[in-house]
Amino acid sequence: MPETYFFFRPILAADRSWVAFDCQAGVSGAKESADFARCFAESGAAALAELLPMVTPLNPSWLEEDAFVDGFNTNRVIFVLPATSVEDPQVTVRCQQLRAQGKRFGADIDSADRLRNAPTAAFDYLRFDAACARQDIPIADLKYAKHIGFHKIATRVDTHEMFEALTDKGFDWYDSRFLTARNPHFGKEPDLTRLKLLKLLNLVRHDGDTHEIEAIFREESKLSYNLLRLVNSVAVGARTKISNFSQAIALLGRRQLQRWLQLLIYADHLAHGDAANPLMQIAAARGHQMELLASTITPRPDIPDFIDNAFMTGLFSLLEVLINLPMPEILKELPLHDAANEALLACANGGEPGEIRGGILCQLLAAIVAAETRNISAAESILARLEISPAAHAKSQVAALHWASRINADPDQ
Repeated sequence: MPETYFFFRPILAADRSWVAFDCQAGVSGAKESADFARCFAESGAAALAELLPMVTPLNPSWLEEDAFVDGFNTNRVIFVLPATSVEDPQVTVRCQQLRAQGKRFGADIDSADRLRNAPTAAFDYLRFDAACARQDIPIADLKYAKHIGFHKIATRVDTHEMFEALTDKGFDWYDSRFLTARNPHFGKEPDLTRLKLLKLLNLVRHDGDTHEIEAIFREESKLSYNLLRLVNSVAVGARTKISNFSQAIALLGRRQLQRWLQLLIYADHLAHGDAANPLMQIAAARGHQMELLASTITPRPDIPDFIDNAFMTGLFSLLEVLINLPMPEILKELPLHDAANEALLACANGGEPGEIRGGILCQLLAAIVAAETRNISAAESILARLEISPAAHAKSQVAALHWASRINADPDQ
């Protein structure tokens, strides 16, 4: 695999569900088409694209390489070309030829003039910087783009307010970075239901008495319903109907119960019906990538259950956003290893990832957060410092997103 870091991130639909993935090369970029093709194949990104389409920038010259273009599934990769491509007849004609074979193309748009000049015969998608789309592109032009059949993608959607503004303008797909910021519409009250779930998780982690665990389930009807639904599902494989908590806990086992509770913390149906919660998927991807990267670290640091602590660090890194409490308050309810606490507090304090010199969990989380926010140079610096190769990083990220993309509002899926 090439010595170029690649970074993947989910793209959202208007209902905030995952609808595609964004792929971007690191600071140095992909020098040759072979670099990108090799990363795509060897990291498992091809399998990821079979779940949801992959959106990736493309050097226009690579379109002339038949072997490169033919190496991608027709409907699963959307190549996005630079803004100047909409005015380049050679490029637009080539896109038109390849679209006739089922390929899909997009173009970056940086002005209203380029939007109006984009040929529908060459492109399916138009991609806009969020600030440009909001401030510089007239709404009439955006409506025109929708009317003639273009799908609009917004990048650099940094806030919930920006996301809402662009949904009003009829965008189809959105950069997901705003999800990890606090939503001002949630107010200032903490989510007490999730706090109670943290207490339950802490009991399970420390082998608390079964009767104490049952007592918390009895206090929360939705939690009880979800537990019994889980243990009676085909996935768990109960041969007879399970109707009480002690049977359910015994059937699952403490470790599986713990992993289920970790994911359930993020499930929106705890408080808001059965709406899907994409934040759960982001947190799950962080956790799984953390444990995969931790498994590559040699020598292993002196942290008990290092890989399991890595998973929990990634998974719990968004609890501050979810529960609407400062991270120090959350950690009082969920005592973790000192290394995990250090990482979670550093992440919550919003320090610049490139400056972080804490422990291994702190640095792993900083690299993942930097990549999500497209602070690519900081992410690459940390990964290189930890001697995590571009190959290992790409594989871990793709595997984590593949796993998290299969998680929906039902935590037993």
